[in-house]
This record gives sequence, structure tokens and C-alpha cells, in this order.
Amino acid sequence: MATIKEEVISELESEAQVMQIVEAAFEGIDMDALTSMTPGLPQVARQNAINSLLGSKKLVIQQAPGGVLRLKVNTSQQIAGTEEEQVIYGLIEESKTRGIWIKELRDGSGLNQLQLRKTLKSLETKKLIKTIKAVGTTKKCYILFDMEPDMSLTGGTFYSDQQLDSELINTLISICGSYAASRRKHAIEANPNNIQLQREESYIRPQEIAQFITEKRILNVPLSVEDLDRILEVAVLDGSIERRADGKIRACAPRSSISPLVSVPCAVCPVVEDCRPGYVISPQSCDYMKNWLASL
Repeated sequence: MATIKEEVISELESEAQVMQIVEAAFEGIDMDALTSMTPGLPQVARQNAINSLLGSKKLVIQQAPGGVLRLKVNTSQQIAGTEEEQVIYGLIEESKTRGIWIKELRDGSGLNQLQLRKTLKSLETKKLIKTIKAVGTTKKCYILFDMEPDMSLTGGTFYSDQQLDSELINTLISICGSYAASRRKHAIEANPNNIQLQREESYIRPQEIAQFITEKRILNVPLSVEDLDRILEVAVLDGSIERRADGKIRACAPRSSISPLVSVPCAVCPVVEDCRPGYVISPQSCDYMKNWLASL
């Protein structure tokens, strides 16, 4: 009985040692490397441990580029199907939201073209996987059926049927500009004699605009702050809004082709000769100057 107990413990220890090494290898480990890292394990004990871990689905064998076979921890969901379906499903599951191309599936599974096509068709029929056409290419990649693809594949909110939705972008730029212009106008009206407050209160956080768009249900899809930032960058380049270092934005004053210096009130003021800082007539008390500065 004592001998049997020692053998059982030895098998468990062998499996634990192999499992620990494979878990530490993110990309998996080949047989030669595993052998060199387990010098204390006899070849038979090592092979028995590997076979036991493969049989219990704790480990899987995958073919790396170049044909090298590697042991990896099995992190995939077990599905009802053939061994080929399980392997392909596991590779697609590992790709997560990024998806995986058919060439990567072929390299990772070692299946020939006919086997791979048949397996993919079966998984699609079972609604376990789906195909996605990535923006900018006619090639298809594969992703789990209930998973939303990464923005790098779909192009995000501003793409429809792989085409950039220019009309949607222009609409959102207009909405952002109008919202910011309304805030600037309200800030000026609320603080007619305080240019500093006019300026400060005309700035708004991008999150506020995103919330406004969501509440008004202007879009049929959610608009993230990241999506809005992309729109605001276009508006900044367009000259309709400006952004300061803390991320807040405000509407730019309407621009004309005429330089602001041409419209400075001092140029046509009849009492400009009597205007002095600190005097009764001064730039600080001039309503025309305040309005001109607020319009810049």
C-alpha cells in the first residue's frame, strides 16, 4: 500500500510541475523546452503527466508558425463537437474582440484548407462563430458569435457598411458647434460687464455634450466620450471650436475675412483723444471696447 501511495503522489507532483511551467509560458512551450526545464522528471513520468493533463483538457496542443507544436493552458470553453471544431473554436475565442484571419487559423490548427473550411462552416451553422468584414479590406475574419468586434475592425460609430458616414460626422460637428455657441451666448448675456466670467462660463466639458446627444436620442447607437473627442478634433481643425489644456471646449467667435483690428472701436471713436487709463473716459469703462473684446 505504501508503494502505491508514493506512485500516486509522484504522478500528482509531476502533473503539478508540468502545469506550473506551461502556465508561466504565455505563448505556450514546446517539448524540448519543457524537457530542459524539468530535469528532475524521468521521461516516462513527464510524458504520463502531459498525457493526463491533455486528457483532462487542462492543456491543449497548438501548432505555432513554422510547424512547432506547443503545449498551452486550455482557456477555451468546451463545446460539443469534433476535435477540429474545439481547436478552431479555441483559437477564435483567444482572439477575443480582435478577431482572427483564416491564415492564422490554418497556421494555428495545422488543418488543411478543406478541413478548415468544413470546420468553420459547421461552427457558423451552430451559431458559435460569425464572420466580420474588416474596414479597408475585403477579407473576412472570425469572431465568437455573441461578441462585439473591436473598433479597429468595424471603424466604430462613424462607419456604416464599411463606409465612412460623412453625413453623420457633419451633423455631429454642427450639433457640437451649436451647443457650444449657445453656451457662449448665454455666458455673455449673464455676465455683460465681466469679460473673465464670460470667457470661463463659455467653456464646457465634452461629457456634457455627449450626455446632451444621448438624452435627445440624436443617434441610434451609443456615443462614447472617445467618439465625441474624435468629432471635436475635426471641429477644432475646422475653426468652429477651441480646446484648452484641461480638455474643456468653447465655441469660437464668428470669423470674417476682415481683420479684427479694422473693427476696433477706437478707430472711429470721436473722443479717442480724451481716452486715458484711469480717466473718466478710459478703455476700462468703455462699453464699446468690452463688446469688441467679447466678440474676439
